[in-house]
Amino acid sequence: MCLWEPRHERDCGGGWCENEGIAASHQVPKGAPVMIAQPLTGFDRTPEHAFVHINRERCAGCQECIIRCPTGALTLDSENWIAQANDNLCVGCRQCERVCPFTAVAVTGPVVVAARQEPAPLHFDSILGETGEVRQGFSDWPHALLEADRCLNCPDPTCMEGCPAHNDIPGFISAIRERNLEKSHEILQETSILPDVCSRVCDQSVQCEGACSWALAGERPVSIGLLERFVADNRTVPAVKRAWKDGHGLSVAVVGSGPAGCAAAWELLQAGATVRMLEKDAVPGGVLQWGIPSFTLPDAPMRRPIEALLNAGLRLQTSCSVGRDISLDALLADNDAVILAHGASQPIVPPIPGRELDGVEDAREFLERGKQALRDGRSLPEVGAGAHVLVLGGGNTAMDVARTVRRFGGEVTTVEWMDERFARVRPDELEEARGEGVTIRFTTTVERLAGIDGLVCSALLRRTRQDRVDRLPKVLGGVPERVIVSRVIFALGYRVDSELAVDFVNLPLPRIDQSRTIPDRRWTASGIPSKSPAQVGSQALRREVGLAVAASPTRGGWWVRFRSGSTKPNSFFRTTWWQTLWRRQAAGGLAAAPTSYDDRVWVAGDALVGPSTVVGSMAQGREAARAVLKMRPTREPIPFGPSARRAN
Repeated sequence: MCLWEPRHERDCGGGWCENEGIAASHQVPKGAPVMIAQPLTGFDRTPEHAFVHINRERCAGCQECIIRCPTGALTLDSENWIAQANDNLCVGCRQCERVCPFTAVAVTGPVVVAARQEPAPLHFDSILGETGEVRQGFSDWPHALLEADRCLNCPDPTCMEGCPAHNDIPGFISAIRERNLEKSHEILQETSILPDVCSRVCDQSVQCEGACSWALAGERPVSIGLLERFVADNRTVPAVKRAWKDGHGLSVAVVGSGPAGCAAAWELLQAGATVRMLEKDAVPGGVLQWGIPSFTLPDAPMRRPIEALLNAGLRLQTSCSVGRDISLDALLADNDAVILAHGASQPIVPPIPGRELDGVEDAREFLERGKQALRDGRSLPEVGAGAHVLVLGGGNTAMDVARTVRRFGGEVTTVEWMDERFARVRPDELEEARGEGVTIRFTTTVERLAGIDGLVCSALLRRTRQDRVDRLPKVLGGVPERVIVSRVIFALGYRVDSELAVDFVNLPLPRIDQSRTIPDRRWTASGIPSKSPAQVGSQALRREVGLAVAASPTRGGWWVRFRSGSTKPNSFFRTTWWQTLWRRQAAGGLAAAPTSYDDRVWVAGDALVGPSTVVGSMAQGREAARAVLKMRPTREPIPFGPSARRAN
């Protein structure tokens, strides 16, 4: 097998060379044959080049295209001060075309890239009682290296903009090329504590991979998630490194043990702070523990973050709910700062007639029960053979519920009122669910549930129509369809527990309408908002807002500026466009609170922005922790000693 490097014309004698697995290559005259590696699942592509057309009348010589070209195909004609192209070096990624502010560049011809490496999912002879992981990673170096070599190592990597944590994706992939997994881990650890988790549960198609240059050019992106998983699966994720520096002497309480809470605690412990974590459930882990089945996220990577934090000195207190077992005032009295990362764990239950019937439950309750039963090898007769289960929802939670039901032997149908084109579900999750026998009905909603003797027995369904992603579906008229069911599970997602939030701010902050906002040039110049059917650019912009406010205490930073009407932007905001965007969002969150709570309280993750993603919550948790370390808040001294503090 030889490795084809698409950026140059070359030939090799075949076989893996001794230089860290990269195939030997030699410069050959133009037109000589090129041997291309045989992909795992894919096709050969004739190594051609694309053609770059520069409109000399429009080109202003700004060099936006030149500095972003990953292959050096564009240079500046210094005499005429316009861009010029060497077509022989062009691979057709079309970055130049996307970023040109004067539409002076056009690219034609093929996209020259090797086939994407992607292992097929594991298919079991029977899924009854099966907890094994379905999605497979790279099993050997050759395929990982083939995929790593597809990365263009772009000068302005849009994949990093698409990643909520802003991982240095070209950096860790370059380390894979060098067969240096320790270096890959070092690069990833700068921004992520969950590479083994995120590589499994992230929807890369609308994040890093959706923002890959190849994806923006209409080709299949680099398998960033699989490469990240290859690193995590083949080298132990580094433990917390206690540095005893910026956080020495600080005491911080973290509420919640999900991705945001773990990330905040990790950052604080690394800096030498004392961290107390409070978790309302009996078992820590948050959504990773109760919300994701083992066939998607195995127990080992799910438990690793908490175990690493405990080994680093975390003080964990489970079955402790803020507001019920301890007050926020008490936490502030005993700690220098509090980070609220309690997530969004309250199931959404719509006001459908019949929801009070027996046999109707929510996704969280079922997933917790089903996950433990599969782990123990027990059956659940209510969703076993002969059962007809109706799942309301068409997102990832609904697919998790439906696929769990199938592992107990029940027949299951999911209904989602949105059109499949606009549904918020991972494409691979959807494909896997259908392959396991789940019936999925989009553009369908439940009108009411009916029961006999208090037990649910049927559901009335209506069809819907949705023509645009920014418009809600319309329920169509006609006679509703009656379906026989023995159990109904609401899997419409989760919302923030308002019991804690209403004390000081209305959380989560509301979503905003970006239709009338104009991003600044520094964002659009990257090309990420262009030609993206999944609206990767818009989603990435929205995530930046959460990162920004996670770094501000609830009585300081941007919260105060927006209340007082200040318009001076902070240094980490891209431009005043960000300022306007966040001001509109923050105003809605503060409207229900006459005063903000405290300058020693931070909010991060789903508790701040509502149900989002594991990686987004993790990134916000780290931002909040870094802000605490930077500001070093302190509680007011109490002159009468510990007993007076307890009384206070």
